[in-house]
Amino acid sequence: MTLYAEDELALDHFAVYRIPIPEAFQAGNGERCIRVTLAFDPPVRHTRNDYAGVGMSFRLVRGCQPDLIFDHYRKREQDDGPFPELAARYNCNLAPGPQAREKGTVQCATVTFKRGVEEYGDSYYLVVRCESGWATHVDRQQFAVVLELLQKAEVQLYERVRQRIRLEA
Repeated sequence: MTLYAEDELALDHFAVYRIPIPEAFQAGNGERCIRVTLAFDPPVRHTRNDYAGVGMSFRLVRGCQPDLIFDHYRKREQDDGPFPELAARYNCNLAPGPQAREKGTVQCATVTFKRGVEEYGDSYYLVVRCESGWATHVDRQQFAVVLELLQKAEVQLYERVRQRIRLEA
């Protein structure tokens, strides 16, 4: 099953996308994975070490309330105090990790599960961040993000997610 979004973000902002996870994907043993791909077109200078004028990144969070996610990633004022930590169990361990993938304008990472993931609930959250760089003449960055749910067992994931989305609308 494939989900995608074409969107834009203001510099130094983030977006959170709710990803519905069907029961058939959560339960039982067997290999399944989630693959995330982010592509964007920042202003570039070919003469610089840091050629991209804007940076983007993503994280996949599970088993966590959206309020905690928003509070963790929002920009904080000095009076706000320290930001609330997200426990390591909430972050999906995407490979390659952020340091290896965040320098590029097309980023892809995968997390693989071999056991059931029922305890994390039926919604994961994809956090897409846009970080300002040397390009001061832009105020928004366009991007596209694709998320794939892949499972070796023959399960009709697309139809189950489509039914859930239709019920929620």
